[in-house]
Amino acid sequence: MKLFFSGNSPYARRPRMAIREAGLAGKVEEVNLADPKERLTTLLQNGPGAKVPALLTDDGNFLIESLIIARYLDEASGGKLYPKDKKEREVALQVEGVASLLMDSLFHRSHEKRRDAGEQSPGEIKKEAERAKRAYDELEKLLPKYDGKVHMGSITTVASLGYADWRHADDDWRNGRPKLAAWFEKMMQRPAMAETKPIF
Repeated sequence: MKLFFSGNSPYARRPRMAIREAGLAGKVEEVNLADPKERLTTLLQNGPGAKVPALLTDDGNFLIESLIIARYLDEASGGKLYPKDKKEREVALQVEGVASLLMDSLFHRSHEKRRDAGEQSPGEIKKEAERAKRAYDELEKLLPKYDGKVHMGSITTVASLGYADWRHADDDWRNGRPKLAAWFEKMMQRPAMAETKPIF
């Protein structure tokens, strides 16, 4: 298998952490498409998306969208990325959903804020900032359900909070969320999380 990524993408970081946590590192070649022109050319040769992450399977199929790739990696690892127990699996999916919502919201706001001043929508920026705040609060509230567990829910949470530190430091998401802050620092000690940390 071959995973195409760019270093600071939270969407690409999610499968990169999953690969390590699922014991698939020796089976997946990671290709860093840091140069935008190379990324566009390489990805368009394989599919319509032209964005990372993308996974080329051993059978030659080209998978896009990080949630789809996560499901595929779970199957490839024999189910190591989601709990086997139904109730625990539902919790993992719940957390993954909230963390994915947060990632999308942060990403959208980041792009909006980088537009020329005359093209920005203050209303959109405010709306997404409020959405992110609700997601931070929900992850703090849900923490007792996923604390100490490593699955796609917790992996996606790490990717989203790491992206928040990079693109939205002024969110100050740790403030008023001590349990989430302590959990994040503990998770960042894991090799999978430390090795894929954004550089900023």
